[in-house]
Amino acid sequence: MTLESKKLVQQIRFAGNYSVSSFAKKMGVSKQTIYNWESGETSPDTSLLIKMYIVCGLNPKSLLPQKKLNADKVKLVRSSKAP
Repeated sequence: MTLESKKLVQQIRFAGNYSVSSFAKKMGVSKQTIYNWESGETSPDTSLLIKMYIVCGLNPKSLLPQKKLNADKVKLVRSSKAP
């Protein structure tokens, strides 16, 4: 997992205003799993990454490549629907 990917999990969690504990409960995983994702020990699979976006009220379509993708900047886009 790259440094940007490790930061992405934490950015998503922060965007949803979740603590590690509450985010883990919402995601259906342990707190240790969240810590592992955020430290880069392990990575969430694609389905869990999409679920993170939805749980935090973000649009998972923002994961798709854009015409001009800048790998250094990750744009978190709020979904129009609340979870």
